[in-house]
Amino acid sequence: MSQLDPSTEIAGKPTSRAFSHTMLLAAVAVTALGQTLVFTLLPSLGRATGMTEMQVGLIISCSSLVFALASPVWGTLSESLGRKRVMVIGLSGYSLGTLSFAVVFDLGLRGALVGGGLVAALVLSRMLQAAIMAATPAAAAAYTADITTPEQRTQGMGRIGAANNIGTVVGPVSGGILAAIALVFPLYGVAVLTALMAIGVALWLPPSPHRPTARTVPLRSVLRHGLAAYADPRLRDLLLTGVMLFMSFALIQQTLGFLFQDQFLMSPAEAARALGLTMMMAALTSLSGQLIVVQWLKAPATLLIALAVPSIGAGAVILWLADTEALMSGAVLLVGLGLGFGMPAIMSLASLRVPTEEQGRVAGLASACPALGFIVGPLVGTGLYTLDHRWPYLLVIALLLPMSILAWRLARKA
Repeated sequence: MSQLDPSTEIAGKPTSRAFSHTMLLAAVAVTALGQTLVFTLLPSLGRATGMTEMQVGLIISCSSLVFALASPVWGTLSESLGRKRVMVIGLSGYSLGTLSFAVVFDLGLRGALVGGGLVAALVLSRMLQAAIMAATPAAAAAYTADITTPEQRTQGMGRIGAANNIGTVVGPVSGGILAAIALVFPLYGVAVLTALMAIGVALWLPPSPHRPTARTVPLRSVLRHGLAAYADPRLRDLLLTGVMLFMSFALIQQTLGFLFQDQFLMSPAEAARALGLTMMMAALTSLSGQLIVVQWLKAPATLLIALAVPSIGAGAVILWLADTEALMSGAVLLVGLGLGFGMPAIMSLASLRVPTEEQGRVAGLASACPALGFIVGPLVGTGLYTLDHRWPYLLVIALLLPMSILAWRLARKA
């Protein structure tokens, strides 16, 4: 069964595909809200606790590595445990992980935890959080594949991307507002919100029409099968394209907060608000592109990738040349538009290349693309930034050539 029957009854209550989509997209939006809020605050929290740019980049890179490894494993587990159960696990883990991350930063701001101890505690708490939160995007993408036909797949994954962008819009705004109370306060808000979302999914999201294959599967088998997705020749070109798209975004996002502080002499709180507003506008641009080009015009996935590459490249060129906050913010809008095109395209093409019984594993692999890009992006970006604040954007420009070649090859395969 590949589509949700609108007449399906869960616990004696009639359910609809529209309600399933609403709950599913809300979970994705809340996860994206928390992620964007954390990324927006990290440069300011890092400076406020005496951390270097490289140490801030290390937090993101280490947690992204764990997320990338865990994502296809959780996708594989969703085949046996069920999509809904895995989503609840992911949201619950995200809530507890964000709470621990906030507590560690709170101790750093109070001077109770400093230096290498603070960095180690932040890296460890974020890695543990990433290991569990990776369950939510993987299960959500697999659930979407379950309730859409192949013809609807790009639009279905586009809705996942749109929900992600809604969370990305709300996250920086709410973070900027709550940061006025205390710089770490927004993290506590995310912990509460994701806990409520976990309860909501557990109570009201109908189970996916996918029938779990088994209730118990050996952990070694799950790990081997999940991680084997990285060696799948059917998906290699898509994986590489997605990684470079998100690495480009990571290079920009994780250095812009420092650039605002250094170039325009902003305080950490001012830089958090400025970066939050910029990320919000980028998410709105991305959302608009998805609604118009993906949902309304129903552009094919290969065309979306072809549009994503020049959009991100143009943004990088402007960032390299710009010397005003307005121009830099405008450049990030182009980058956001590119991601809005690229994200649903990668997820859709990956889903369409495999049969029904592999949707969970492949959804996990596609969901790992952002994390894979954020393994190298923040660390390399912050390292280049310490040498020259324009070098991260030059690296994005250099990535345009391989991304263009991959986009061309994907179009030829279609």
